[in-house]
Amino acid sequence: MLSFDITDRNIRFVKGVESNGKIKISSAATLNIDENLIVNGHVKDAPAVATAINSAIKMHKMPDKEAIVSISSNLTIFKEMTVAKVKNQELQKVVKQQMQAELNLDDTYSVSYIIVGDAERTDENSEPGYRILATACPNEIINSYRDVFKLLGIPLKSLMIGCNCITKVLLADTKIRSKMPLLAVQIDNNFISLNLYERGQLSFSRFASIDSADYGYSPDYVFEAVNENIFRMLQFHRSRNTGEVIENVIFYGDTKDYVRLTDELEKLDLKTSLINVPPQIHGHENLEFSLYANAIGAMFKRNKEIEKINLLETDLGTAVKNKIKNDSSGNLILVGLLVLAGAFAAGSFIVQKARLSGVQKQVKEVQEFINSTDTKNKLTHHAELLDEKAKVEAYYNSMNNAYAAYRSQPVITGEKFDVLRETLNKAGVEETKKKDVKLKEKNFPDKGLTYDNGIISLEIQCEASESMAQEYPTYAVRALLKAKTEKGTTPIFGAATYAGYTVEEPKLKEGQTARPEDEDVLKYNITLQLNGRESAYVAPETEESAENN
Repeated sequence: MLSFDITDRNIRFVKGVESNGKIKISSAATLNIDENLIVNGHVKDAPAVATAINSAIKMHKMPDKEAIVSISSNLTIFKEMTVAKVKNQELQKVVKQQMQAELNLDDTYSVSYIIVGDAERTDENSEPGYRILATACPNEIINSYRDVFKLLGIPLKSLMIGCNCITKVLLADTKIRSKMPLLAVQIDNNFISLNLYERGQLSFSRFASIDSADYGYSPDYVFEAVNENIFRMLQFHRSRNTGEVIENVIFYGDTKDYVRLTDELEKLDLKTSLINVPPQIHGHENLEFSLYANAIGAMFKRNKEIEKINLLETDLGTAVKNKIKNDSSGNLILVGLLVLAGAFAAGSFIVQKARLSGVQKQVKEVQEFINSTDTKNKLTHHAELLDEKAKVEAYYNSMNNAYAAYRSQPVITGEKFDVLRETLNKAGVEETKKKDVKLKEKNFPDKGLTYDNGIISLEIQCEASESMAQEYPTYAVRALLKAKTEKGTTPIFGAATYAGYTVEEPKLKEGQTARPEDEDVLKYNITLQLNGRESAYVAPETEESAENN
């Protein structure tokens, strides 16, 4: 079996076999593809993509007779919803109809879903239902992958959204449940995929395309995008009012910024880790598991009672066509379906004709309601409320930005002043091994120190030989740039500079004929820039977080 994880610029694939819940990987490869061959998960040039995949398979000697594919696209739509409990064979139809109704979708979308659990009943009389996480994917995207693998001559057995693939990998780790609720974050140069896990299951998924242009062409745009999207998911989770708090984030994909992300997320009291390799997976030793996690996760067998995630099997027409193709009784099935379709059409005509008069009456009543004075007054009032809401939101943003700016201002404290004094006293001692090279307490400026808007200026005096005169200020500046308070995680000073120095020779004392060199006094001025208490950056809010505030 070949399993592919296909994104806009990278195709990662593994060759392996699944047996009794265990996966054995024999080889893996990565294929980088040209821009615009795949856009938002939609294959725009099937022959070119098929040719590239075929060349990679031959180069890495990975031929096989079947394929499964994991895809990522911001054209897919994720929706949490509650549906009534019906028979399993009817649930697919019910989910699709409800998705179409709630999101105004047509038949150009295929709908897959997983059953997250039983819906909470509001009272004893409420009907039992399922909590569903459904996904709608445009048929044109699905068909583009059919075209690619038809050109390759490899039967495509399954096509899944990436979030459904990684779930199997995460839940295979028995320790993961104790960390829930948690976020699993896939990092790529072109997108961020975030999955929220609660009560042992995937409960929400979000896919966000990213571009350096959206972050001022910053070289750190991926790092900034990950932080921003995690913050949005935290806000979204708070708005759900579940009573639980996300404390853990698991990263996979391109994790080169893992250490920096860990330091940044610690400020939000979040614990981070890299995705673990489940014990059910073997043969991973020679590949970077984090990059191939989706492709490997797609190979796990599915519980078809609760997971309808194969986009190739999410409509009746596809299932029938596959049955006809693979069954020698296909012609009989086709004839039977045609007869049933004819009978159904005739019955529908009679029923619809009877309903027509009732529908026309309802249309008239609805039109009268729309044109009524009461409805017009309510619409006017609604528009006024929206205008007031916009004003309140603008005021809130202004106050929030002002508060963030205030929190970003530097503050001088006694503790920071003590750290400054101690750092200057110790500077240069280790480098020179001269214990007498240090700041004299009596010479520390008490009146010469000035502070203005985060800038500290002071004159330093210390004993120094002529050979030390050029080195000591440099040691002092380096030490100050690393100085931290006892509980601080970031340096106190963002900049430290000095401009020139002087060496004063003390006058000869009475009875002295020569001046000891070690009594030279080194003087120089130093300027320090205090770092602010917090960053002035205010992350953009989601609609959910804005409403919650």
